[in-house]
Formats: sequence, C-alpha cells, structure tokens
Amino acid sequence: MRQTTRYALIMTLYLGVFSPILAGQWETLQKVGDFDFFSLAFISANEGFAVGSDPFDYEKPGAIGHTTNSGKTWKKVENTAFESDLKSVFFIDKKNGWAVGARGLIVATTDGGQSWEPQTSKVGNGLSDVCFLTPKTGFVAGEGETVLKTNNGGKRWTVLSGGSQASGFGDDDTSVFSAIQFVDENTGWVAGVRITPSTQGQETLIQKTVDGGQTWVKQPTNTEDILEDIYFVNATTGWAVGENGVIFGTTDGETWKTMSSGSEEKLRSVRFIDAETGWAVGGDMGVNVILQTTDGGQNWVDQSNGKLFAYDIFSLDNNHIWLTGQNAVIMKYVK
Repeated sequence: MRQTTRYALIMTLYLGVFSPILAGQWETLQKVGDFDFFSLAFISANEGFAVGSDPFDYEKPGAIGHTTNSGKTWKKVENTAFESDLKSVFFIDKKNGWAVGARGLIVATTDGGQSWEPQTSKVGNGLSDVCFLTPKTGFVAGEGETVLKTNNGGKRWTVLSGGSQASGFGDDDTSVFSAIQFVDENTGWVAGVRITPSTQGQETLIQKTVDGGQTWVKQPTNTEDILEDIYFVNATTGWAVGENGVIFGTTDGETWKTMSSGSEEKLRSVRFIDAETGWAVGGDMGVNVILQTTDGGQNWVDQSNGKLFAYDIFSLDNNHIWLTGQNAVIMKYVK
C-alpha cells in the first residue's frame, strides 16, 4: 500500500471512529438580537432564558430574554427592565430561577420566568455568578471578595465574605470572584483573580470551601491570568478557564494542572456534559473561539464559527447545547 494512501485510510478511520469531537457543528440561530446576552439557561429543549444589557435603555439596562423555540427567536420578558446589567442566570428546575448583576442586583422567578422580582442582596458590589443546589439553597459570588448564601430561595441572603465595597478595585488588596460552583452544601469553589495594588500585581485565584463557604482555602496555579469561569461534573473533576486561553483541570478537586488550549484569546465560559466531553468558548473583538474536547481537556479542537465572540455556553444534556455572545448571537450544537 502506498504511504499516502495508508495515511489517508488511517486518518479516515481515526476521524470516523475514534473522534466524535468532529461529529457535530455549530448552527447560528440568531445573528443579532435586541440586547447583549451575557448568560443563558434552558429549562427544556425548547424553552430558555438569557440575561444581559439593553443598550437602548440607559436608565434600566438590565434585561431578560425568553425563547420557546429552542433559541431561534427571543422576546424580552415583560416588566424586566432593571437598573443594572445582569451577568448570570441559573435555573434549578422549571419554575425557580435567579439572575445576578451589577451593583448587588439579584432577581428571582418562581413561576418559570413569567415574572421576576428583586431580592435584597445586602451588598452594592458587582455580582458575577449564581448557583443553586436546591430551590432553597444557593450561592452568589462577585467583586470585593463577595460570597452570599441563602437557605430560603433568596428571601434572605447572608453575606459570607466581602460585600463592604461598592467595587472590587481600590487601594487595598482584594479578590474578584468571576465564578462560583458548589457540588453539595459544603463543597464549592470560586475562581477569579487576586489583585494587590501595593505590589502592582495580580494572581490567578481558585479557592475551595468544605464548610459551606464559611472558610476558603487557596489552591495555587502559579499564574497571573484572570479566570472567568469554573465548572465541575463531580466533587473531584473540574476545569477553569480565563484570559490568554488559559485552561486548568483537576481530577482530585485539590490540585490544578495547566492544559494546552491552543488559543491565546480570552475564554469566558466552560461546560462539560461528562468527565470527557466539554467546550470552552470566548474570543474578543472580531475573533470567535469555540474549543471542544472529548478526552477531559487533554486535547482541544477549534470549532470557531464566525467573528462574534462568545460570552457563555450552556448544556441541557448531550443533545442540547447552546452558546451566546456578542450582539446576542445564539448558536446551537447540532450533531
């Protein structure tokens, strides 16, 4: 057999049999929307919500979008104009959801997103991420080392740390938490950056708690990159992504290893559907980055589609995966 023919046959077998990573593609459902979507969550294969900022409403830019056709079209939810941008949305089930944003804003729904009501966060800091374990128990993270907790669905939020500053930046050393995730009521992580104005430096930040957020222990990475997102599929297996294409992975929930993403662009969101298959998305002006792995992050394949960068990726299951990005672009992964 000729060498070139043999090589082609091997590659065909590899791509067709051993590499499901190339089995699907990203389809653009919406090229441009009425406002910027920073985060999205679906409660079924057809129905989902996205939160962000309405650039045409200067007084109340915070907005929530709603789709009932799997992301093809979106409408702004009535009476959801809030005084601050919304950065993150999370649904624990089909009825109960929360969204958080700038200046300590938290809003919640108990009727499947038909109506949203503000909750009292007790802080003025920018809030970056929200996660819930049950309809009652949830956590929020943000600027100024802020971590909040509720045990009653947000009727009352407790400030576990931070929250005393109106911003995450100033003359004092501080931490900015970009992402938070708990796998049970005791075990969770925050990711972001530690800023030290006194030395004009910064440090990549990952911290873990095993007592429900009362105390946090630093998990070193020995880097300076700002982390944007963190995601765990169980108590030991997780990933964190951030600026300059950085990706970290852990298989014991304690130590983190740098993974090669093949990109130098900012990665804003990471999502895995199991311990092997996942995506990291991001980019910057004019650059779209979509990376996929099927070996737990050891190798990543570029699936970038277009020039609009991505803000967030969400998976309902292995057949329903969406991302949102610049100008409210919506894409869906189609096998």
